[in-house]
Amino acid sequence: MPIEIKSGASTDVLTVDPTSKAARVVLYNLDGSYSGEKATYRASTIIPFVPAVTINRTIFTIGGSSSKKVTVKRIRVSGISLTAVAYLALNVVKYSTATTLGTFTNLVAVPLDSAQAAATVAQVKVFTAVPNDGVLVGHLASWRSLWQATVAAAAGQTWDHIFSFGDMPETKGIVLRGTNEECALLFPVVPASTPTLTVDVEWTEEA
Repeated sequence: MPIEIKSGASTDVLTVDPTSKAARVVLYNLDGSYSGEKATYRASTIIPFVPAVTINRTIFTIGGSSSKKVTVKRIRVSGISLTAVAYLALNVVKYSTATTLGTFTNLVAVPLDSAQAAATVAQVKVFTAVPNDGVLVGHLASWRSLWQATVAAAAGQTWDHIFSFGDMPETKGIVLRGTNEECALLFPVVPASTPTLTVDVEWTEEA
């Protein structure tokens, strides 16, 4: 049977497992939220898409949940090309209200463990026509690079980039609370020519 070590100051008990001989602990943050392994999900474009190219307008969003706290851990963009080679920036932003309208494709949320429940995020979308953006909370990250020309893809290399959030134990990812909050990608400057790219995103969900 397990061995129990009692606190001298309270009724709290530390349990030592009889098989592993290790103490059983549950990790919590200062705000009371669980800091151990969480249900994790990913969603990805299936093929490269051509987004809308209006300045400061959304090309990708992941929304929050009505029942869970959603934490965005990373967003990866890849396979990037333009009609002609050019430098281009891509920003990560947070909205306090949901993006509406536009022409979009819903990405399928896939649990990384089949024992997990289905994802509860409100939406994961890529936009091919300009939507109405939500209310901007602020810009969280920016990446600028030389994007390859589609016509020269056989002779050149397209770049990819991973926006990572909350990789250190003491930091958080992008937390989305409720279905109104969103994390999004946008072009801060209008691309000089039509871009093509792929996007994938990873997030966790917890009560």
